[in-house]
Amino acid sequence: MGAQHSSRTTACESPPVKNDRASNSAFEPGGAADPPLTPTYTAAPIVPPKPMPQLMRPETFEEKLYRKFKAEPLIPIGCLTTAYFLGAGIKSFYNRNPSKSQTMMRLRVGSQFATILIFIGYAGWNSFSFDFAPGMAVPSEQFPSMASKGKGGEGGEGGQE
Repeated sequence: MGAQHSSRTTACESPPVKNDRASNSAFEPGGAADPPLTPTYTAAPIVPPKPMPQLMRPETFEEKLYRKFKAEPLIPIGCLTTAYFLGAGIKSFYNRNPSKSQTMMRLRVGSQFATILIFIGYAGWNSFSFDFAPGMAVPSEQFPSMASKGKGGEGGEGGQE
């Protein structure tokens, strides 16, 4: 077999293709749309290792108290008010002043109620969102060019420049 080329083809070989044209069409065998006969392997890109996560130090009591007071300042104020009315009521009870003791205990209950309402208000405010349809796309995010246009379709308010 050596250097001679046989005109017969085997099942593994494809018949020779005549190339009369200057360029092959993508729809002809051997054209631009056919994949190469030998597979090409590319090396996988080298991914740098991710940095190790940093451990957070535990939050101290003072830091947590400051953070909570800054986020929701009315709740600690309500707790201090309740504690004041409780202490004043107990003191007036100890001094045998029943009318003042009764007034302080009623004020204590009122401040407790107000503190609980404030707590519920903060919880509702933090969970409330103006996102009426979560997961839906906002038209101004899909088409930023339309968000800047007015109702008239031209730039500016009401067609004025």
